[in-house]
Amino acid sequence: MVLLHRIHKYFAPNGVTALDGADFELREGEIHALVGENGAGKSTLMHIMAGFLKASEGVVIVDGREERFSSPANALAAGIGMVRQHPRLAPEFSVWENCALGSEKSFWFSRRLAKEIAAINERWNFGLPLERPASELTVSQGQKAAILALLRRDVKYLIFDEPTAVLSPRETETLFGLFRKLRDEGKGIALISHKLNETLSLVDRVTALRKGKTTGTLDAAGAEEARLAALIFGNSGALVRPEGPAGGSGSGEFVNAPPALELKNLSVNVPGRPLIRGVNLRVPPGGIVGIGGVRDSGLETLEMAVTGYLPLSGTILVNGKELDGRFRGFGKNVRPFRAAGGSYLGTRGEGREETGLSTRDILVIHAHRRFRKHGFLETAKLAAWSKRIIRAAGVAGPDTVLASSFSGGQFQRILFVRELAEKSPLLVLAEPGRGLDQKSKNKLAVILRERAAAGAGILIFSTDCEELLSVCDTVMALRNGLFSDTIAIRPAEPGGTADSADPRALLNRIQKAMVGDE
Repeated sequence: MVLLHRIHKYFAPNGVTALDGADFELREGEIHALVGENGAGKSTLMHIMAGFLKASEGVVIVDGREERFSSPANALAAGIGMVRQHPRLAPEFSVWENCALGSEKSFWFSRRLAKEIAAINERWNFGLPLERPASELTVSQGQKAAILALLRRDVKYLIFDEPTAVLSPRETETLFGLFRKLRDEGKGIALISHKLNETLSLVDRVTALRKGKTTGTLDAAGAEEARLAALIFGNSGALVRPEGPAGGSGSGEFVNAPPALELKNLSVNVPGRPLIRGVNLRVPPGGIVGIGGVRDSGLETLEMAVTGYLPLSGTILVNGKELDGRFRGFGKNVRPFRAAGGSYLGTRGEGREETGLSTRDILVIHAHRRFRKHGFLETAKLAAWSKRIIRAAGVAGPDTVLASSFSGGQFQRILFVRELAEKSPLLVLAEPGRGLDQKSKNKLAVILRERAAAGAGILIFSTDCEELLSVCDTVMALRNGLFSDTIAIRPAEPGGTADSADPRALLNRIQKAMVGDE
């Protein structure tokens, strides 16, 4: 048995407490799911169990022995291995060579190793092309190769991080069949998942995390989705839903204006990403529309397609302007989207930690063209503008420091203020409340309603049901690349009605639409 007890994890560079006394137990011969919203700490907890991260506090016990892993190799030696959603394989090495990497001091030209791996491949009916380079494998085959490598090391406990997110239904069922066989062989399977219905049909037990804390563990047999959703999303009774229309959509003031954003039969088919299947959407000027979903629903795929980062089929109109071949580069970067009048705050953090850019550098990425005169950059005006942005965000510190010096919440506020400064008629936000405390979230909601009342159309992508409920006029739930439901939070038209006056009922409906029956 593996026991993680009172695990804390604090990331000093960005000031984030990812885990706050979390507990998890994995037994031999069981499939145990770990569920929770994005940012709940699931992957962090499993990375600690697999040796990729060190806990700030807490205890890891494996088969009765306390362990202090300093690397994944230590965890492997203790019988624990992790299969990531996109396994890291050496692309030019053959499949069998990848399976042998790290397990032998020397394996070059060793037919003994190749035969040993071939025997495991045959026993588990993986059907992997062992002599072919790993670069030719599908995502599903790559996962099987990573599992094969762990089985060769005779690991007892296997961790899977969202393994079905980019698999077809047939591939998913094949993988689940393998999980059941592994369980029957006495292996312990830890499964990070967002799909409640799918998870409950497969696993023996399920543990929920919320904001870095374990909220409960249930036996999957007989467990109700509503009870599990409550453990994941928390108590909706504490929600406060602002009265009246969120923005100006109910006033009729913008009735003759074109939609801020319109999608017509939009589809996205990019290898390695969930499909988007012919969706339609209209964001009116003065209205706030939310799209809710979990990671494997296609939420980020749709977000990136709308803002110009992914190729698509169908039609996108921003403020009445169609984004097509006339907008050179659309489908490769966000510039055409911004040229049409859109502002965008995405989920990827603009590479603040990876690129080593200063805060000013990241702030001016989309604004530098406004500070050019006769082809030269007006650096003094640009510096003054970036300092005003930081002050308006309520963050202390110069704009010349590395962006990674700010906490996640601080940097989120800076980027949000930057996008507001554009005064665009369309504002697209992904997880806008990420990293913010409740006071900042409340202020964010007020600012968005004021911006909508001034005529902007706002589209919000979020996995946080409470955030969607507190800010939006309308919420559309995205599941399996399609909109599964549309929930009216506030009247969209003068004299119209919301679907319910009860915040709890609205929240439950959003939750069910996001994670209900497939």
